[in-house]
Amino acid sequence: MAGGTLLFEGSTKKVLQAEAANQVVLEFKDSKTDFDGEKRSGFKGKGAVRLALTKVVFEYLESYNIPTHWGKVIGPDKVQVKKMDMLPIRVLIRNIAAGSLCERFNIKAGMPLKYPVLEYYLKDEALGDPMISESHAYAFDRCSPDEIKHISRLSSKVNAVLKAFIDRRKLKLVDYTLEFGRSQNKIYLADEITPDNARLWYIDEKGALKQNHFHLTNSKAEASFREILERLTGNGSL
Repeated sequence: MAGGTLLFEGSTKKVLQAEAANQVVLEFKDSKTDFDGEKRSGFKGKGAVRLALTKVVFEYLESYNIPTHWGKVIGPDKVQVKKMDMLPIRVLIRNIAAGSLCERFNIKAGMPLKYPVLEYYLKDEALGDPMISESHAYAFDRCSPDEIKHISRLSSKVNAVLKAFIDRRKLKLVDYTLEFGRSQNKIYLADEITPDNARLWYIDEKGALKQNHFHLTNSKAEASFREILERLTGNGSL
């Protein structure tokens, strides 16, 4: 059974109850989305590409003992995962200056940051998903002080592992968001890591960083998504 009762539908995914009470099915949609002010175009089959990308990334992170909600792929755009209470906080990790960071601090895009920057955003559309501090997170009772510290440490570990993985594939992990959930008092990495919530730049044969190699906001989005998939998996087809 591919999934039962619809529990939630967002802009990029449907969440359905699985047969097991402690599992849900995520159905990745083909829709467009937004990352740091940039619209990512939709195209037919995008959900399947995003699922394939998330699979290789999450399984790689699991091999480094990073706990994720990942489970079993049950269809081209569907995966059964651990059912969790999602934390209403999104972590944005920045390794290279780009996007809104450049606008806020008047710095040049492409400048490597001496240390990764972790920004926290409250997932609240009515408020415009505002940026918050760690103390806001537990002062507003969105998570405990221990949880936010654990999320920070886990995010830093994810970044160290993932940056090295991406670098070896002639890409740069510029910035990206992470989401987490809680199950039986344990925190897990959840959701997805794809070009829909990450900025990747290309490294050419001479080692130069090409900021505009991938086109994710127009009719070339499908080709760019599939090139990234091929680089991460060695196989761009599904």
